[in-house]
This record gives sequence, structure tokens and C-alpha cells, in this order.
Amino acid sequence: HTPPHPSPAMSVQNFDPDWAKHLKHDPDTPLALDVPVPEGTWQTYKKHVVEFASKAKCPDLPADLSRRPKGSGEASRLWINVKLRISGGNEELDIPCQQSTTVGEVAEFLAAKTGAPVDVIGFVHKQGPLYRRKYPHEEVARVMLVKGLSSFTRQGEKYEHPRAIIGAGHIGLRMAMMLVKRQDFNFIVFDRMHRVGGTSWMYQANSTSKLQTEFGSYHLNYGEEYELPTDFTTPWPSRNALLDHFQKHAEEQGIMPYIRLNTNVKHMEPISLSRGGEIGHYELITEHMEAGRLKYGRLDGASVSGQEEKLSVSSICMFPGNLTLPRMETYKGEDEFDGDIGYAMFNEIDYHKLEGQDVTIVGHGAFAVENIRTCCEFGVNKMYLVCRRTNLACPRVASWMSNRTLQPLTNARFLKVMEPMYKMAGLDPWKYHSVQANEAKTSCQITQKARFGIGDVYFLSIYMGKVEVIVDKGVKRLSKHTVHLESGRKLACQAVLKLLGLTGEMENDRLLKINEMVGFWVNGDPKRYIVAEPVSVMSTSMGGTSLSPGAYSWSIEGLYFIDYPKDFVNGPLASGMLPRHKSDLSDEGTPRPAYVVDARHGTSTSMTVALHTPGLREFEASAGLIKAIRYRLCHPIKKFLAQAKEDWDYYANKMIAEGFGKDKPYPEYPYTPSVAVDMYSQHMNESGEPELPCDGADLALCNLSLK
Repeated sequence: HTPPHPSPAMSVQNFDPDWAKHLKHDPDTPLALDVPVPEGTWQTYKKHVVEFASKAKCPDLPADLSRRPKGSGEASRLWINVKLRISGGNEELDIPCQQSTTVGEVAEFLAAKTGAPVDVIGFVHKQGPLYRRKYPHEEVARVMLVKGLSSFTRQGEKYEHPRAIIGAGHIGLRMAMMLVKRQDFNFIVFDRMHRVGGTSWMYQANSTSKLQTEFGSYHLNYGEEYELPTDFTTPWPSRNALLDHFQKHAEEQGIMPYIRLNTNVKHMEPISLSRGGEIGHYELITEHMEAGRLKYGRLDGASVSGQEEKLSVSSICMFPGNLTLPRMETYKGEDEFDGDIGYAMFNEIDYHKLEGQDVTIVGHGAFAVENIRTCCEFGVNKMYLVCRRTNLACPRVASWMSNRTLQPLTNARFLKVMEPMYKMAGLDPWKYHSVQANEAKTSCQITQKARFGIGDVYFLSIYMGKVEVIVDKGVKRLSKHTVHLESGRKLACQAVLKLLGLTGEMENDRLLKINEMVGFWVNGDPKRYIVAEPVSVMSTSMGGTSLSPGAYSWSIEGLYFIDYPKDFVNGPLASGMLPRHKSDLSDEGTPRPAYVVDARHGTSTSMTVALHTPGLREFEASAGLIKAIRYRLCHPIKKFLAQAKEDWDYYANKMIAEGFGKDKPYPEYPYTPSVAVDMYSQHMNESGEPELPCDGADLALCNLSLK
């Protein structure tokens, strides 16, 4: 029979804090406890990041010799330190310059840094007992007073009304933390849930879900200012461990007083300063949720209390999370099937009932790959994974290697890292529809609609014969305990798990009044910003598989253009290079909202912003170094590979005990420290990536060195 569709709660009813007690295997069991780790901490290596960031704030300022008048004498190339002081103040700034750098070039640097017009910036320096004005064509002096500026720090816009952040998930909390860190408390965070953590983890995820990527690149206290996370006992924490992490750090960082939970933003109206002119602020109407519920991703109106509030805000940053509405499909004969049928998310399936059963999983996206691990956890017998075409899945070591990079892996290198795992499963990553490579396999493009499912159990299950991947046009119909495929093949099973993907909410377009997205900005408005992690994979290189680096940059960029809206209007917007995206209603069943953009849109936006916003560079200059060093400290080589192997061996032995793979050699984990270091050395040689300060101690524990 088809079970009645419940109304999964988006809060308490969908959150079981004791779910792990019902499992035979605690997913947060510590792994590889006896494996040592390097002694260095974030504080040990943070100074390298600080030095790098300081240099970005005050880069070397060489003389532009092409601007010297014809007939000028030979320019001095001697490097000197120029000390600048604000006239009438105490603020100082040291800039490395060449002796022949001109005063005009220093003025241009300060104009870019502070946003002040270059023609208001003047300089004087002391000659004997007198002060003399310095003209733009003159060479710098070692000490100069700066006139026309009150500070070397850029002064942002001041707003009467608070900033609004909609969504208390990963990115919304990260942005709130940035505001608190800079002592800006004039903001409000709204969320429909009863606790922080976001829709993806509070609602979409099953109680059994785990982080597919590694916590080193997925944690809230990500950034230069924070210590490394100590909340997790495994690189792949459970849903509950992650939600506890979000709650703990939201409380520790002091952002909880600014968060309004159980609150839905119902309506937004831009208020112009003048008819047809610049938007001055926004009027919001919010409604209180007594028992907030989502029913298949949509707000259940019965949970709204009727209490409404109207308030004014200066800006809106919305983070609606991952795609929220499941693609829904009803198969002919569901009423005859006589077994569990459901969407294997939002706790709709009781996996305890599937123990010992054969199961058909429909779909091949990231959540389908995750469901294979979940089914193994609960002792499901045979699994059939039915899909129209197979997507690339990502072994854990390939994810780990891309996340630890300073310079991204080329896609060719990324696939070569995948090869040992694919070879074990009898697969070839180069032959997938999403891979377009040259004959020598030195260059390739990866293009697929679904994000990578990350995990080793997928490959192990295929090797052991527990999972069969079936490429077919789809499910034609069901009969009692049988799935009939379009090809005519029949699959005997007792349950069907639908994982057909997710779509975005058109309601978000309506709320923010989106005609088109310009980058991540609504209708080109620098104070209306919405980011949902771009869908799909479209790349020639792979610099990571996780959210925190993106959340860090998206938070910085969203706040920056609210602080300095003219920089957006005169920079990225004026360039005409920001990608644009409107809603697509051509498929009535799965309309695509304007805010749901693909990976190419996201990459083009980031490149355009970086190219046309010089003021942002000092904020983001050290982001790559922060990511690489922090990640390597969280997941040292020897420890990580031992944890991955221990988890692999657990599931391998479990499958053997169930009768799978007994006719094959034991599947030894295909990666060792030696193999991983050799692969990474090849990447460093290809990309020119330098050895980082933390690498020596890490390699020493492996008795290895880079080649």
C-alpha cells in the first residue's frame, strides 16, 4: 500500500535528539583514535595568514615607469618604506614604495582603498622647519602627512533601519557572526524553524543523514578569527552533531539575541526615496509560527498563528538554503505494490522496517548516494539504483584532496585521484556523460546537473554486489512487490525510495519581487541579495566540495556592497559582465525560480566581482590560505586516511556477514598515505602550489616527503 503522506514538521516533530540510540552503529563513533596527529594548532600557523593579509592591505607600490615624462632621468628602483599620517589625527599607514613612485600613484592607491575621490587627497612633508605641499608628479618622501582623509579605513553607508537576514542556516549565521564581530548589532535574523541550523538539516535531511564532505570545510566558526572546531568525533558528523554545532556557536558568538525563530517573512515592499528613484528602505510583514510545518517543502498554512508584525529594514540578505521542493512523481500501480513507497527524505521512510528487504532507489543524485549508506546502516539486503544516466560520484579521498588545496586541482588531476576507487568497482570515471576530456587525459571539463554524491560506501556496495546500478528510461509501473521498468525488466523488491531531486520555491521570487537576478543581486539592487548554493557542476578545476569557503565569501560580498553600494553600481554592475537569470516556467511540473542559478552563473559572478571591486581584495586576499591551512590541521594525512579505512572496513565486514562479496577478494581500501602524497605532489608540480608551513609536521608523521 501507499502510506498516507504525513505533514513533516519543520521543527520539533522532525527532530529526534535520541535517534542514534536506535541504531546498531553510532554514526558519530570516534574513528582511528590511536593514530597521532601533528602538534601544531591554528594559533601556530595563523601568523602566516596575518602576514599575508597585512601585505594585501598594503601591497608593494612600484613606480609606473610608463607614466614618466619623456626625457626624465633614470628612475630609482630602490625600495623604501613610506609612512603616511592623517593630518590632525593619529592614524598611520606604512606602504612599501620604490623611490621613484609618485605622489599621484599613492593618491590613487588611497582613493581605491578608502573610496574618496582622488582629487581631494593631498600630501605635505617636512623640509627643515617648514612643511611643503607635494605635487602629484613628484616622487614620494619617506614621511608624508595626508590631507583630505579622516581615516585610512573606509567609511560605509549609515542606515537608520536594521539589516534583515532571512534564514538562520549556515550562510545566514555566518553573516550574523561577521556583523557581531565588527560590533554592528543593528540587524535581525528571521527563520521559520524553532532552532537554528537551516532547512537542509532541520527539514530535508533524515535523522540518519551525515555530512558527505568533511567538517574541515563545513563548520560555522570558519575564518581567521576562530579556533578550529572541536565538536566532531569523525570527519563526517551526523545531522544532530551538526545542528548541535550550529546552536553552540550561535550562542557562543552572541548572535542568538538577534534571531527571531518561528517567524516567517510574509511580504516585502521596497520604499523609494522619490518616485521611480533610489530605494530607501524596505517594509516587511512577518507572521509568527506556532508550530511551523512544511509539507513537501511548502509552508503549511495551518501552522501560522495569525500574529503579524510590520517593520522597516535597510537591506535584505536571504539564504533560503538548498533546493527545498522534492520533484514528485506517482507511479501507476502504487496501490498494488504492498510495500513502503516514499520520498527518502524529511524522515518519511522508517528505515527500521526495511531490514532484510530488497529496495529500489530511483535517482542518482547526491541524496541517492547518501541513501545507499543509510540502507546499509539499517541492514537492507539488495539495492537497485535506477537512473536515466549515471552521474559522477566522488570518493572521500578525492573530496579531501580538493578541499585541502591552495591552488585548485585540475579536473584531470581530480579524476586521476578518483581512479583507484572507480577501478575497484569496475568503473571508469573518464567514460561518464559529464566528462569531456582530451585524448591524453590532461585536460577535461565536467558538466552535470546533479552535484557529486560523496562517499565510499557507494563504490564498496557495487564491488560487493549489494548494489546494482541500472540505467533505464524509468519506472513504467508497479505491481505487488515488483518494479516494472520501461525496458521491460522487472525488479523484485519490497520498498521503493524516490530521490528524484529538488527544485526551488517560486515563493522566494515573489517575496523579493525578483524580475531577474543580476549576479546574486535582485534586479541589480545592491541591498537585496539572495544566495542559494548554485546547482550543478560546471568546471575545469576543483577547489573544493563544501560550503564554508563559499559561505565565508558570500557573506563578505553581501555585506560589502550594502556598506558601499556605489562600489557595486560603479563596478560589477556598470561592467555589464554580471550574469543575469530569470525564472523558467517552461516545465510546468518543475518551474525554476530566478534565484536558482547554476554553477556557471555562480563562477561568473565571483570573477566579475573580484575583477571590478578593488576594495574587496583586502577582505578576501587571505581566504585561500585560511581554507588550506585550517583544513589540513583538521584532517591530517595519516589520521584522515586511517579514519576513512576504518569506516570502510566496518561496512565491508558488515556486507560480508550479510553474505555479499564472499566470492571476491577482500576489498582493501585503495588509498594509503604514500599513494595520497604522491598524487598531491603531482598536483603541486602541475599547479606551482607551494608547500605550506603546516605540511612538514604532517608529512613527518607519515615518514614521507613531497616529490
